[in-house]
Amino acid sequence: MRFIKPRSLNEKSFILDVRSPEEYEAEELKLPHVFKSLNELNPIEFIRENNLTNEHTINIVCASGIRASQAAEMFEKAGFTNVAVVIGGMVEAEYEGVEIIRH
Repeated sequence: MRFIKPRSLNEKSFILDVRSPEEYEAEELKLPHVFKSLNELNPIEFIRENNLTNEHTINIVCASGIRASQAAEMFEKAGFTNVAVVIGGMVEAEYEGVEIIRH
């Protein structure tokens, strides 16, 4: 598991948001991303549905980094090791100037 700063994300990054539906409905990253709450995440199905291989990095974001770390552990246990936790989650992303869409 790696850790990256939110400012490292860009249009080409594969980003997975694992926050709750309520959090996601309130705000989301402006960058392209996929939403799947941690409670509903099945790493093996997610990898298959998104045609991912270990050549792809899954950059995982949540509100502060805790659930993203849990999701990364789930992927690693499923054999997918190319995961990166976005340090500080949405809080740090906004602080670093990553664009956020508020609903």
